[in-house]
Amino acid sequence: MPKELILIVEDSRTQLQAIEMSLKKEGFRVITAKDGIEGYHKVITGSPDLIISDINLPELNGYQFCRLIKNENTTSSIPVILLTSLGQKQDRFWGLKAGADRYILKDTSMDTLVKEVKALIDEKSKKIKGKQPQSSVGDIKDATIMSRVNYLFDKLLFEATIMGEIKNLATFVNDRTMLLNEFFKIMTALFDFKASGFMVMSEDSPTLYLDLNDNMLSEENIKTIKDNCCTGLGDVKQFKDIKIEIISGMEYNTKKIHTPYSITSALNIHKECLGNISLFNDREYNINNKNTLSLIGKDLAVVVKLMLLYEENERLSITDGLTKIYNRRYFNTQIEKEFEKAKRYNSKLTLIMLDIDHFKALNDTYGHQQGDMVLVHLGKILKENIRSIDLIARYGGEEFAVLMSDVDKKEGAIVAEKLRKKIGVYPFPALQKDAEPLKATISIGVAEYSADMNSTDDLVKSADSVLYKAKKDGRNRVKVHE
Repeated sequence: MPKELILIVEDSRTQLQAIEMSLKKEGFRVITAKDGIEGYHKVITGSPDLIISDINLPELNGYQFCRLIKNENTTSSIPVILLTSLGQKQDRFWGLKAGADRYILKDTSMDTLVKEVKALIDEKSKKIKGKQPQSSVGDIKDATIMSRVNYLFDKLLFEATIMGEIKNLATFVNDRTMLLNEFFKIMTALFDFKASGFMVMSEDSPTLYLDLNDNMLSEENIKTIKDNCCTGLGDVKQFKDIKIEIISGMEYNTKKIHTPYSITSALNIHKECLGNISLFNDREYNINNKNTLSLIGKDLAVVVKLMLLYEENERLSITDGLTKIYNRRYFNTQIEKEFEKAKRYNSKLTLIMLDIDHFKALNDTYGHQQGDMVLVHLGKILKENIRSIDLIARYGGEEFAVLMSDVDKKEGAIVAEKLRKKIGVYPFPALQKDAEPLKATISIGVAEYSADMNSTDDLVKSADSVLYKAKKDGRNRVKVHE
């Protein structure tokens, strides 16, 4: 017969006697308490093997009592069954969130309750292999118990507040800069640090964002910080191209300080590592700091995932699927902005329109897949030979556009001629095995914004008209709108 000790916490004498009788009938030893505070005394002094508690208790309700038990290392392994007459799903949810092992309605039969008690006792014995939890025996005052309860709920409120602040960052998933600024404000409010790092993974290369609170950090210190931020992301060497952006704080100098202490929390979601967050200081961080950073990391991972999904959707919406350069939609948006800027400040703006010569014949001869290959390589050539500040877009079919700010048509013609020559000698890979590389030429039209133009349509028509002239005059040439 089992001799385990069961604590029943119940303010209803009738209910308490019924449970006590059923348990003793099965050979269990029983101790009782009429409220949560007395129950906690019995837990400390009696070391029960299992607790059955009502929820509606005076002084300290069942949820609070359960939280208190589960929050103490010395008592957290004791199974807790919460009894209630409340059948709402929210009540069951809150009971389980309080740490209860079982949540049972009072109208459940005593046989079922005893069965659950036996099952939990058996589970516990398997986990701890017959070892009894160690409790600190002694006289615990009611005030001490309430102090522990207050501490526990202050801690839960603190954690809930932090979680709320981090989740609110989701408001800024469409603006990475704003999200970063708001994140570092939270970190500054919660922690002391010399530097705070926020590593975000991406397809091309990771980016490390830094908030520096100390201008005595050296370049070597920054390298140490970068290496620490790669924790959990694989071999640090593969991240040699990590981009570093200082969001706020002082620029670092050449003077080295003592290597700072650090703590790191990975941003993991569904086994995918999205980056991590790190803190660096000249003093060691305590366990509370580590737990808080870990808490932040869990919720921040969701926000970062939303941000990356938003950015990916935005990128796809403005990118040509084949060539991976900007599409016509994005081109139309940007040319409007640049046109208005040129009009307002009387600045230079040049548009280059280019078209692959005899592209239809190429498709008919070699197939559309080969034609697509030529388009992909043409986009690559344009990206490699145009300034990073210039806009390159696939305008439609085999036609491409290059928009150059602060460049006049004479300078634009020089760039166009350079592109024509590059493409004319470029060996476009052939899809057919052992076939010679293909050759292709382009015709180009160049036009510059002028004060008599009323809209972007005028600029596009001007470039298109001379592109047509280049085609008409024999192709493989550059024509400039006069």
